[in-house]
Amino acid sequence: MRRVLLVSLLVIVTGAIAARGTGAGLYSGWPEVFGIQFVTEQGWRMSVGLTPGSGDQTAFSVAVSLDLLPVAGAVYADEKTADVNYYAGAGVMGSLLRANPELNGHALLGLQAYFVTMENVGLFGELQLGQQFWFSPFSTRPFLGFRVGVSLQ
Repeated sequence: MRRVLLVSLLVIVTGAIAARGTGAGLYSGWPEVFGIQFVTEQGWRMSVGLTPGSGDQTAFSVAVSLDLLPVAGAVYADEKTADVNYYAGAGVMGSLLRANPELNGHALLGLQAYFVTMENVGLFGELQLGQQFWFSPFSTRPFLGFRVGVSLQ
């Protein structure tokens, strides 16, 4: 457990240092009900969010996510109204402050819209699909997550 906490701390510190890049954002979704994310110019995204307890929905844990978003492109571009872009990638998320820690690996696909009237503010939605693991006792199941939020650049 100590090793997992040290690796998590290293990921958080490294992500926070690298997060001085292109943007940040706030999001909500599942399994994280509220979170903040940082994105670098190289396509790395580090997120920290609150996730409800597996047995007690009033108890929250902290989830840390690290994603790489190497694929991006335009879906719709109009200088007068909005730019809509897609992005895709993969990542891992761990919720470590629970009695039963969990980890998931996932692929993700999202859409992001920037409106001309709000130059540096965008709205995004994202779907995550992968595999979830628990460690005491070891078990696994498919993972489905989503995010909606606001990104700032």
